[in-house]
Amino acid sequence: MNMKEKLAKLVDVKSIVTLGLTVCMAGLLFSGVEPSKEVLALFCTSYGAIITYFFTRKEG
Repeated sequence: MNMKEKLAKLVDVKSIVTLGLTVCMAGLLFSGVEPSKEVLALFCTSYGAIITYFFTRKEG
């Protein structure tokens, strides 16, 4: 597999969503912003569900 194919595989939808959500989660954890408990719970639940879906589904 050459470098171009590796880069194309890295920038698929799964990676973009995962990296985006991870950046948002890190931003919430390390910033001074304190969202309401309901918003934080909803985000954490969504984050966990999406990450679990992408990394446990079978290809094909």
